[in-house]
Amino acid sequence: MNYARVIPFLLIVLFSCKNKPANSSAKAVSDSSKFYPLSEFIQEQMAYVDLRNFEIYQKHQTATKTDSSMISKEQFKQLAASFLTFDISKPDKKITYTETVFHDLSTASYTLNYKTSQTTDLVKNMDILLDEQTKMVKRVFIVSELQKADSSIMEHHSWTANKQFQITRTVETASGRSNETTTVYWIRK
Repeated sequence: MNYARVIPFLLIVLFSCKNKPANSSAKAVSDSSKFYPLSEFIQEQMAYVDLRNFEIYQKHQTATKTDSSMISKEQFKQLAASFLTFDISKPDKKITYTETVFHDLSTASYTLNYKTSQTTDLVKNMDILLDEQTKMVKRVFIVSELQKADSSIMEHHSWTANKQFQITRTVETASGRSNETTTVYWIRK
């Protein structure tokens, strides 16, 4: 009599638990990661300066001399536009970069680091520091390198939000090395 109850129960359990085999076909997955949109930040900074009554200065240094001068908003925009070429957030560019994020307690920032895996990429490394409270950009650091037939050009670009940007260029040729630094900053009149 007990068998009469157990056998139907086992049959019900056996036939009601159907395992579906795993789907072995691979599905294409789109890259949904988002890199920080550098060009948007630079354009916002350019508009910030353009809409205010700032005096804009450029300081240019080489090994032998330093020049400082006031520049126009148009000259500022031309110099600042060089940062727009380093935006790696577009899908065709970001595929060769790896993003790492860490919380830097010493600077009260989240640092977004982008590093390339390809020697042919112009941008070798980029750090974007976001304020830990506001998540607004505080600083941007970009290292780029360009190889030409007879020279190597390494540039370090940095931008301090709402204050200044700097471009340091090192050119190495068979005849030697030269360095130049251009700093652009703005102050209220």
